[in-house]
Amino acid sequence: MRKNTGYKIAVIAAGILVMSTIIGGGKTKESVVLSETETIETEAEQVSVEEPVSIVSEPTPEPTPEVEEESVSEETEEESSEELTVDMTKVKAFDAPKTMYAVSNVNIRKGPSTDFDSVGKLKLGDPVEVIGQDADGWYEFMYKNEVAFACDDYLSENTPAVPEIPDVNVQAAAAPVPTVAPAAAEAVQTPVKVVTAPAGVLIIGDSRCVMMRDAVGGGGCSWICKEAKGYNWLESTAIAQADESIGKGTKVVIALGVNDVGNVNNYASLINYKAAEWAARGAKTYYVSVNPVSENPYVTEEQVQYFNSTLVNQLVGIRWIDTHSYLVASGYRLVDGMHYDDETSIRVFQAIVGSLK
Repeated sequence: MRKNTGYKIAVIAAGILVMSTIIGGGKTKESVVLSETETIETEAEQVSVEEPVSIVSEPTPEPTPEVEEESVSEETEEESSEELTVDMTKVKAFDAPKTMYAVSNVNIRKGPSTDFDSVGKLKLGDPVEVIGQDADGWYEFMYKNEVAFACDDYLSENTPAVPEIPDVNVQAAAAPVPTVAPAAAEAVQTPVKVVTAPAGVLIIGDSRCVMMRDAVGGGGCSWICKEAKGYNWLESTAIAQADESIGKGTKVVIALGVNDVGNVNNYASLINYKAAEWAARGAKTYYVSVNPVSENPYVTEEQVQYFNSTLVNQLVGIRWIDTHSYLVASGYRLVDGMHYDDETSIRVFQAIVGSLK
């Protein structure tokens, strides 16, 4: 019985050897050890697992995915470009070109909105031959042999008033105004309380007034103010809105000019005319000086001072509220070269309210 058993074991072992050779694809080195069947089986399992793993971990690179990604990127750029295409059907061509002047530093853009890239800049006083106007008011002209646009709020048919000192000398001529006057730093840090204006106060202004309104929570006033606006908006939109509510006892406070200092003469003419009309209704008109600026792309402190000194000498029957001098003396904080922090805005509001007599 033991011999038969031994014979059977030998046969089984031989069979295993043959199967191992077939499964291993002729790799007999993995089945050299025949004395332990477990060793053969283990090694065979390792081979069958390792081969597919090595194939997956080192795939042959194909260029196709990279080409597809570039194509997607190009399509995205094309779609973005299509969204910014100028609809020339909305641009009305003028019968003849006309000369207009920049009343502030203003960006030249590829299309009639701030969504389009800036390709250059007009400086205060620069002339430009406009050839058309977009439905939203933007003027069309040629710039470096390409169609370009500039916002109508910053162009005027009238020659703007500009300081006699050239732009290149502005920083040297005008003593830099500190963000916080050293002598008044402690005063600025003192918490301020929001005051409430008397009844009937209407404030008309730009983004500085928007921030002041928000800082004081309205302060009991009526407000007509909008970001990045100036003379054109005042004449075409704000005054019409104001006329609806101005009557006996109304105190009209105007705080505009930082966005278009070159329009100073236009402001003087328009405000003098409207103040006389409002006075006949029993209202009083006040004008707030343009307050200090620091370095920014649009207006210099010297230009601000020129605007203030020019305007105050042209206004008739209008009370001038000189918050510019007040801030220079007492200190202030700018957040971006043109706009003030909430605390400074509140103090400006207090100064205005205190001047409403």
